[in-house]
Amino acid sequence: MELDTRLVFSRLNFEFQILDENLKEEAQNEYHLLTKLHSDSMDKWLHSLQVKSMNCKCGAGTLVLGEMLGYIYKKLEHIENILLGSEIKYIELKSIGHTKQLGHGYIILDEDSLEIDREYYARLFMPTFPARCMPLFGIAVDKKILKVNKMSESDLRDFDGFIVSTEREMLKSRKAQN
Repeated sequence: MELDTRLVFSRLNFEFQILDENLKEEAQNEYHLLTKLHSDSMDKWLHSLQVKSMNCKCGAGTLVLGEMLGYIYKKLEHIENILLGSEIKYIELKSIGHTKQLGHGYIILDEDSLEIDREYYARLFMPTFPARCMPLFGIAVDKKILKVNKMSESDLRDFDGFIVSTEREMLKSRKAQN
């Protein structure tokens, strides 16, 4: 199947389930909860710091320190949630697998696990800093290919950024081999 994007190889954890009437409301609630967590005030502050650091001679150092502080803050918040018993409890999805490749708007699985033309709710676990779970909705266009049709703006930006950085690393690796 021909896709309208370049693909990069990446093996990531992926949980998914056909979106039926029983799951629809729960999936929407979890999607909004996880999306809200990713767009908290700390993330907005970090994004503002990224924008400001582009115009500053000290930019890279300030940005790294900001990211480190943000990471520490999120870890402390996570520990606090565990202690208070308010830890996020994910919906149990029926299928667990791995990605084989990623493209802008597409996720290719390593096995034939999808039913074509069915809508899915899924969680993709990204190895970003800090690591995070990205909830999404998509439609299977092949037994291995999920076309993403709903992902939060910040998750989509990070997903696309991950693809670009992986592609950049592949190109550097090829160049070094030649």
